[in-house]
Amino acid sequence: MDRRIGQLLSLDGRIALVTGAATGIGEAIARTLISAGASVTIGDIDTEAAVRVGDDIGATVVELDVTDAQQATEVVDAIDGLDLLVNNAGTYHEAGSILDQPVDSWRRSIDVNLAGLFNCSKPAASSMVAGARNGTIVNIASVDGLLPCLGTGYDSAKAGAIQFSRSLAVDLAPHGIRVNAVSPGHVPVPTLAKMQAGEIEPLWPRDPSVSGLMGPLMQQRSSNIPLGRSAEVDEIANAVLFLSSEASSYVTGQNLTVDGGWTLV
Repeated sequence: MDRRIGQLLSLDGRIALVTGAATGIGEAIARTLISAGASVTIGDIDTEAAVRVGDDIGATVVELDVTDAQQATEVVDAIDGLDLLVNNAGTYHEAGSILDQPVDSWRRSIDVNLAGLFNCSKPAASSMVAGARNGTIVNIASVDGLLPCLGTGYDSAKAGAIQFSRSLAVDLAPHGIRVNAVSPGHVPVPTLAKMQAGEIEPLWPRDPSVSGLMGPLMQQRSSNIPLGRSAEVDEIANAVLFLSSEASSYVTGQNLTVDGGWTLV
């Protein structure tokens, strides 16, 4: 292989922050970025799990609640030379029919899945601009932002994440900062496995109101993925690597859907 091709995906010398990287997709992203040569800081509210990952891959770990704007600013400001932010932190737990969902639950979904992007991106962008670094921001959205799936809170937040990425891309383009989104399809992450095993509370009430969101329509979609399987977390991480690297140097404001064709049918 031509050495130049391999260098396109190299992140040597890059300094990255990945939020919500203690498990699942975020963990895979942190591992992939480290493997590509980046120096990675993991920011997560679950510090115990984050330390396990950090110790294993050689990443720095900090406590970070993305809904806390002040804490997000302090975390970003403490990272010297940050030029890559991956906004992965999110929550599935604020899901379900509007008939069941309290307003506090809806607000939390927006706070974590959408406002958290702003809270981390603002100080990151300010740092990149101040340091004249042509940085990169990658936001983890979801196919739920394209098609109704889990409820007005989660779906609206993820749709907002896609538009936030587009708007921020135009905003920061004069500074050479690229912003893109990745929308995963069905990924069997540990959170879902724990719910299925009864270890943590389900996404929606055990006896939910009748809803078109979590009935036959959703089951039909998830069982009819054109590629015939769910995604592996590494496949989502690989998309983030592409958007973080020089291989995508002329790509900004895009939403890369990684769903095996899920949104096509």
